[in-house]
Amino acid sequence: MSATPGEWVRLARPVTLTAAAVPVLFGTALALRDGGFSAGPFVAMLAASLLIQAATNMFNEYYDAERGLDTVDSVGKSGSIVGGKLRARSVLLAALGLYAVAFVLGLYLVAVGGLVILALGLVSALAGYLYTGGPRPISSTPASEATVFVFMGVLIVAISYAVQAGGFPPGVLLAALPLGCPVAAILLANNIRDLDEDVRGGRRTLPIVLGRRGGIAVYRGLLAGTYVLLAPLVLSGVVPVTTLVALLSLPLALRLWRGVASSTVPARLAPVVKGTSGLHAVFGLLYAAGVVIGVPL
Repeated sequence: MSATPGEWVRLARPVTLTAAAVPVLFGTALALRDGGFSAGPFVAMLAASLLIQAATNMFNEYYDAERGLDTVDSVGKSGSIVGGKLRARSVLLAALGLYAVAFVLGLYLVAVGGLVILALGLVSALAGYLYTGGPRPISSTPASEATVFVFMGVLIVAISYAVQAGGFPPGVLLAALPLGCPVAAILLANNIRDLDEDVRGGRRTLPIVLGRRGGIAVYRGLLAGTYVLLAPLVLSGVVPVTTLVALLSLPLALRLWRGVASSTVPARLAPVVKGTSGLHAVFGLLYAAGVVIGVPL
């Protein structure tokens, strides 16, 4: 069985890779503002984050296929394994290979950033495994969005800053909070779309526990939080006033606010998942640009 390079690219789900890149870019923007930018750690951190995200996507595909959760009709999956395009073992080995390369990059980052980076890296690696693997994966529980908020929204920003500027002040964690909202919303949109399929698969995701309406309410709360958090951060001087340029992404958020409740058909909700990923990317890049060009209020 052989697969084209394009099949491997689809398996890595490129549309999700911005979720790993944007927090690194934002942490780097904060480091640049504070005079701590360093090209080597930046490139290593960005590459490691992208590799880990791609590997996580592969692990998801592998474990969902092994547990019988995926079918050839599943929306939002590459279908590489269940469609017979790739062997499950090949996908698992590829994911482990990407993790191995990220591990080598991580050793360099530890050498640059010290023991705090080692500790944060080990915690992140453990969370990454528990998210998709183990007897009760976090991805199948109501805690998945909170986990993504902390690790993909806040912790990557902190690590990206620390490996360049050396340590990180509390303001870095606070500045990262608005990024946690849309990245968690990506996963929640995915879980809302897959609600019926996840019920059949025995999962207990947040929309299953709260119901579809409850899940939509939390999703909308995350969209609102993305922008509401900006005001106190600007007024307190944690981020400069020019970060308000991120409000230019608000029309996209409003479309998603309406779109998430427009249907219960998975195929019709797929654009909401992609749109939420796009919102995270656009908001995050504008937010980072505002930090770079801005002067504190």
